[in-house]
Amino acid sequence: MLLVFLLLAAYEPGGRWWTIAGELAAFGLLGFSFLNRHLRFLPTALLLWALGMTATSFDGWVLERRGLDVTCTVLKKEPRVETSTSTDSSGHTSTHSTTYYDYRLGCPGGRPATMTTTTNAGSVGRPLQVVYDPAGRVDPVPARDTDAADVWVPGGLIAAAVVVGAGHELLVRRRWQG
Repeated sequence: MLLVFLLLAAYEPGGRWWTIAGELAAFGLLGFSFLNRHLRFLPTALLLWALGMTATSFDGWVLERRGLDVTCTVLKKEPRVETSTSTDSSGHTSTHSTTYYDYRLGCPGGRPATMTTTTNAGSVGRPLQVVYDPAGRVDPVPARDTDAADVWVPGGLIAAAVVVGAGHELLVRRRWQG
């Protein structure tokens, strides 16, 4: 279900709203199934992991399929640090910082004009290989950051959830009945 909504986000009008709707529908259905005891904990955990991996790796898959490689010149690079602090129920506070690099690019044809990444991808005045979505639905990334291999991990997790769930049904239920 999530994959259908992600495909709608990548190819149909509505963009990220399709992604949000798909995540809500998929997580809601999974939560409903777990709470009504149609699914056990381990298969549910594996499916949740698969849903998360699907959502995070889908942009790379789209760029791998229809992305265009272009050599741009870095016109401006601005690093910025975003820090978040959280406190758990025991009162322990943790701080996490992420550095983002905002690039202004000079690319043939004018696209993409900007890019934000968490990797220090290039220097001002230097060429930078960038992959961008000509439809403008997926953010551009440095060419070395595109990897659609992560999209196969959710399939393995779903298969593991099916095997664990079926194994539980076949082995545990037979013991109780026999």
